[in-house]
Amino acid sequence: MVVLLVLLTFAVFITIDYLLNREKYAFPVAEELQEATSKVPVPVVAGVVLPEHLHYHPGHTWAAQEGSHRLRVGIDEFAARLLGRLTKVEAPQRGRWFGQGDRGWTLHAGDRQASVPMPVEGEVIEVNEEALAHPEKVTADPYGEGWLFVVRSADPVVSLRNLLDGTLARRWMEETVAELRRRISPLAPATAPDGGLLLSGIASQLDAGQWEDLTHRFFRL
Repeated sequence: MVVLLVLLTFAVFITIDYLLNREKYAFPVAEELQEATSKVPVPVVAGVVLPEHLHYHPGHTWAAQEGSHRLRVGIDEFAARLLGRLTKVEAPQRGRWFGQGDRGWTLHAGDRQASVPMPVEGEVIEVNEEALAHPEKVTADPYGEGWLFVVRSADPVVSLRNLLDGTLARRWMEETVAELRRRISPLAPATAPDGGLLLSGIASQLDAGQWEDLTHRFFRL
């Protein structure tokens, strides 16, 4: 009985101490981890921002898995900087099914346009209406607010396995930017004078024939 009273007294003291000093017992591990993750710099490869958690189609679209069969998709920054500020997005309707690499949607930047491939196989189940209403967001923030669709895939593992990530994605982007420089120089500069990010709106500096050649080569359609 005495032992029980001692234990009860000890428990009361612990409870009072917790209520008076609850900050001491807080476990901000998840919060700190999220904050630390947000501070991790996003890699810039050959002047192009290339987040490592995404999977990339050679036609410059990306996919990210969300749940067991959901894949969010959009365009990469290389495509965004080629086009510059968008004026219109021609998007497929919900319920439409695509094979991987099919012509997915068309982007308009003034009198220039480019169709890009769907990076994964599946059915479009969600469309970013905000991006369609404000197409400039697609190229201003291609990995964030500028995402375009969510696709339901029967086998997302296979779709993602066919895309590029990690070292392969970095090497691919380096080779892509190098090829762009060869194709348009000395017609137009591809990167900032200080060697920084790929310049935006290259489309407006090329004539129709040059633009058609570039889109065919880089968007793979």
